[in-house]
This record gives sequence, structure tokens and C-alpha cells, in this order.
Amino acid sequence: MQVTIHEQLADVVLFMGTRLRAAEAKGWHEEVKLWRYVRMLDDFVRVTGQVYRFEDSLKRELPAERPFVSTRLGKHEGTLAQPAMQLLLETLDETPEPEHKQQVRVLIALINFIAETGQLDEADGFVVNRLDYAPVAIAHFANHEEAQAWMESVAEPPSPVRILVGDEYYQFWYMREANTRGMYRDHPIEPVLESLTARGIPLGTPSFATRAEAEAWLMSHPAHPYSFVAIAGEHFFAVHHPRLKRHSLHHVASALEAWGERKRAVELDTALETEDSSDGAGE
Repeated sequence: MQVTIHEQLADVVLFMGTRLRAAEAKGWHEEVKLWRYVRMLDDFVRVTGQVYRFEDSLKRELPAERPFVSTRLGKHEGTLAQPAMQLLLETLDETPEPEHKQQVRVLIALINFIAETGQLDEADGFVVNRLDYAPVAIAHFANHEEAQAWMESVAEPPSPVRILVGDEYYQFWYMREANTRGMYRDHPIEPVLESLTARGIPLGTPSFATRAEAEAWLMSHPAHPYSFVAIAGEHFFAVHHPRLKRHSLHHVASALEAWGERKRAVELDTALETEDSSDGAGE
């Protein structure tokens, strides 16, 4: 049975985790930094929906006897891309197990893919500024009809990715193997909102009469990555999306209420599954 790209990347993550923990145990701080960097590059490819694009480049690269190394890495001095590649090449030489060698080759190919597609600067920005970024959305649609039309019209859409429909996050997925696709409501910022409002909304929140005024102000005062604003007396949670050059605005009271209902539904489903399992075990 052929291994999918998603399964390959899952194995690669486990391999990186093993190497990272080993470096931490030995106090090899530079190596720890490089493994974390490579792991974030893997995250970058995933959240920007480039898994299948990477798979295509991987098929061209892996059969080589000695891994190809992009010459573009030499044009990005001052980043961790070159030392990370050197670490992977050394790891490849030192690793005896064929399975683990394959996983290292995948990581080498991943750095090459980012370099050869001209994304090193963007990827480095993602790594360096990850704490200042909200969960990445790669596209914005005014309504469900626009999102649905895009989903059905693109032959090979990015996947899996988050998109914005209005002000709400959705998770979009596409499976090349079965040529199926879909999307569902996602809730990546509600836990953040819940945490930030636990002690109340900060004083001195900027106040505006209309949404248009709030959006204009946020364009010159972008959130890093979150902030609160008041519009017509109601509090909103502003989420900055640098990639989309916009902010989404989430009505605080409504978002927290919907998030509470979502959590209760999940808890109920979990309780029912546990009850069913217990009943089955007793039969």
C-alpha cells in the first residue's frame, strides 16, 4: 500500500521530535535551535497549503544518489537555512537506518522546495514572527457562495488550509487521492479570546462609530496580532492577517457564547462516546 504524503510528513515530525529531544538532553543548544527551525519550516509548508506542491517536487528529488542542495540557499546568508541544511546532510551520513535516512531526505527536499520556489524570506518571516501572527488564513471570501465557488473551481487547491469567510475561520481540505474537497467551521482564535477576556477587556479600548472607521484605524495601527476595539458601543476582537492585508472583527459576546456552546457540545459527545464504550465493554 502506497504511503501518502501526509503519512510521510507525520513520520518526519516524529523523527524530528526524537532528534530534538536528544539534542536537548545533551545540551546541544545550536542543534536544538536548528531542529526547531526545520520543524517550523515544515509548519510553514503545511499552513500555507503546499503539501501537494511539495509532494510533486519530492517525487523529482528523492531518487538521486546524493541529495540535491539548492544553490539559492547561498543567497540567504544570515538565516538558519544553510546551517539547517548542513545539519541534515550530516544527519543523513550518520544515520544507519534506511527508514530514518528516507525521513532526512524528505526534510532536505523540503528546504530545497522552499528555496527553489523563492519562499525563503517568507518562511523565515513566518519562523521569526510566529508569536506575532494569528492562525494563518490564505484567502478571504465575502460569503459562503464565494468560498463555495472557489472551492469547486480550482483544479488543485491548496490544502489543508484555513480561509476566512466574512470574519469566520473555516478549515478547507482537499484529498488529491480521491479528488474530494470540503470545508467546515474552525475555531482557532476563540480559545485565545477566552483567555484574554478572563479578567475583563482592557481599559482604554479604541472606540469608533462604525466598522469602516475601525478598519481604517487598524490599517495604520495593526494588531500584533490581536487587539480589542469598540464599535457603536459593542466590543470586538480584531485579528490581524498580514498575508491578507486585513483584520477580521469578532463580536466578543457572540463569539464567547458560540464558543461555550461548541465546548459543551464536544463535552457531551465525549461523554456519550465514553458511555457507549463502557456499555460495550460490559457486554
